Amino acid sequence: MPAGSRLPVACAVAAAFALAACGRVDGGDAARYSGKTFDGTVRMKTNTPTAAASALLDAVEDAIGGLSIRREAMQTRINRCQGAQGEQRDDLFYAWVGLRGMAGQGDIAEQIRRIHGQWVERGWEITRFRTLDNGGVNLAATDPATGNTYMLDSGFDVAPDAALAGFFNTPCFQSAEGKVDFGEITLSPR
Repeated sequence: MPAGSRLPVACAVAAAFALAACGRVDGGDAARYSGKTFDGTVRMKTNTPTAAASALLDAVEDAIGGLSIRREAMQTRINRCQGAQGEQRDDLFYAWVGLRGMAGQGDIAEQIRRIHGQWVERGWEITRFRTLDNGGVNLAATDPATGNTYMLDSGFDVAPDAALAGFFNTPCFQSAEGKVDFGEITLSPR
């Protein structure tokens, strides 16, 4: 590749990282997970909000099953996401699960490190893995098979050795049912 043609690619990569670091790219960003047709147009996968949320919740339970925590809160939501052209529509959504918990033994950092090893063994792309100055650990990964993103964070001032926050997202979908009711969703226990 000629030296002059690398500059636009480098600038595009730097801009993408800057947007992600500023929180401008969410887990439901359609451009990251959509496929392309033969003519190069972006196509989005379809799903229903209930099916997407249910599958994500099952995947989250599997991904964090090794954590020994007391769950203080767990919520599932259907949120808006951007389409391939940056548009917001009533039929575009992603499922989100949020978790807050406490490790009774004050060993949440070690538990997150163990989960990191499990996610690496699964072949997931680790997008963040760092230890904070106070001993907390931040872990983020993407499952390449589903496009789901998984994030676990510890080191919070309230209890740096015990408090845990988890955030989990599906990619952006187009609703097979049309208009989506955004917000918290309650799923029937399995």
